[in-house]
Amino acid sequence: MAAKVLMALFDHVDPVAEVLDELRRQGIDDHDMTVISGVPYPARVLGRPMVWERLPWIALSGAFVGFLIGLFLNAGTPLLYPIRVGGQPLIPIPPSAVITYEFTMMGLIVSTFLGVLWESTFPSFGPKYYHPESINGRIGMLIRCPEEQLPEIQEMLRAHGARDVFEPEEWTL
Repeated sequence: MAAKVLMALFDHVDPVAEVLDELRRQGIDDHDMTVISGVPYPARVLGRPMVWERLPWIALSGAFVGFLIGLFLNAGTPLLYPIRVGGQPLIPIPPSAVITYEFTMMGLIVSTFLGVLWESTFPSFGPKYYHPESINGRIGMLIRCPEEQLPEIQEMLRAHGARDVFEPEEWTL
């Protein structure tokens, strides 16, 4: 069962949401449907399931690790190697707060950067599909479907107002 990729170009966003619902009813998975547009439409406009991002949790865990490293450097090191200096506390609070804050922010920044790279699947290999009309106001839709469903999906796309339905060229980067 070979899979084919179809691209359909629409003039308006309303038929795209209807086509997505119809393709789900025909058994096409959400991962096999991609909407390409110059306008960043929210998932709810297209009737797609909401995507829960992991980036906030990655950033918070990086901040927590940075906080722990800052605490260890500020409190752990003087407790492991105490040096008493006349009348000064072993762990001075004001400079310790600054260093802990800096390590917390450093952990947050580094983990956010790495999390963005991971979430955007950088680098991504494999074929890329694109059509210049998709940034000139048109809405492109990529569908990966079994070869035996190809004629009925093409017919359904044209019935919903697709301007063009074709098999796109692969662009390898």
